[in-house]
Amino acid sequence: MRIHPFSAIRTPAHRASEVSCPPYDVVDRSEAVQFATKTNNFMRVIRPEVDFSNEQDPHSPIVYRRGQENLQDLIARKLMTRDSTASLYVYRQARGGRKQAGLVCCVDVEDYKSGDIRRHELTRPEKELDRMEHMLASGAHCEPVLLTVMGQNEFLRQLSRDMNHRPLLHFAAKDGVTHTLWSVQEIDPYTKIFQDIQRMYIADGHHRCAAATRVAEHMRNSSGVSADHESQRFPAVVFPGEELVILPYHRLARFAPGQTSEDVERKLAATGLLEPISESVGPAPASRGEIGIFVNQTWWRFRFPPTTGDSALDQLDVVRISKVVLAPILGITDERTDPRISFLGGCSTEDLSSSVLAGRCDIAFAMHATSIEELINVAGANLIMPPKSTWFDPKIRSGLFVHSFALQSDVELPSNA
Repeated sequence: MRIHPFSAIRTPAHRASEVSCPPYDVVDRSEAVQFATKTNNFMRVIRPEVDFSNEQDPHSPIVYRRGQENLQDLIARKLMTRDSTASLYVYRQARGGRKQAGLVCCVDVEDYKSGDIRRHELTRPEKELDRMEHMLASGAHCEPVLLTVMGQNEFLRQLSRDMNHRPLLHFAAKDGVTHTLWSVQEIDPYTKIFQDIQRMYIADGHHRCAAATRVAEHMRNSSGVSADHESQRFPAVVFPGEELVILPYHRLARFAPGQTSEDVERKLAATGLLEPISESVGPAPASRGEIGIFVNQTWWRFRFPPTTGDSALDQLDVVRISKVVLAPILGITDERTDPRISFLGGCSTEDLSSSVLAGRCDIAFAMHATSIEELINVAGANLIMPPKSTWFDPKIRSGLFVHSFALQSDVELPSNA
């Protein structure tokens, strides 16, 4: 597997908490607007529609151009500066006593296209196009993807070695996550480690991978760039899978027309084991093969019937709920497009029951988390999970490092000497 150092455009340490923000796709418009009330916040780069009224089409060229202008403004005011030499970086996140550290690098679009960087989700063309237009307008990949590898003990040891010197930045965000970034001391050890790695897996950022591929093709066709041009790569943080945590991605749904709570309860009881949940136990599923269901002001435990399939995909709870509950009972056959289903990742079961009680949905399903081993087994078999199968926490903070491939102000970009 090929990895590449790059000269990151970074936020200075003393401004990192002010400039950085959550990723573009984990906040809704109102939340994005709240971040963007601060002029220096990176949300104005990755979600530039916040500078316009609600009536403005967020996919208009003028909006993407505003994102580019906002990035240029941060650079002009030295709130982002380029490192003077290409480097690899170690990025660590810490919260509540647990830590996860990964390698910040660039990876090749060709490795994604060949399947050496494996996906586990389908992408939506309109979301690919949105991020592609954003990348082309910015001349940069403003947010990395999250990749993972398993069983690489030397990788873990090398990351630890590079966390033993003074970091480039270290700060605690308001959500309680502490972010630390180091420049690696030597690039060669990582290059050798990754030469022996045959495959990496996308944990988070499928649309950014697909969009970066579109950008690479556009740059080859329009500008005739070479295979080693920066546009043929995209930034990633590669985490050891042993350190990653996946939280449940829950389901919310509306009934089919004319359907009642009693109808649904009766069909559930005829399909699998359905029993009320006592308050002492709690609604969160304790193990694979069961889900919590909130309907008609009551929490129920539902245990799936035995699965008839034997593939890595057939064993997933997010697949079993689709085959056993969503499709045959609620009539939801396409989770990617049906407006009657929605998703909440990493939230509490109280948030689920509150959504039902508030009338935002008719029924809520508390899921057991997909494991990192299940993800790798599915991706390794070239299979595709349903949408919203994994919620990785914490998320990679945006605005800490940007990869430029055609930024207009590269010539005069200030650098970190």
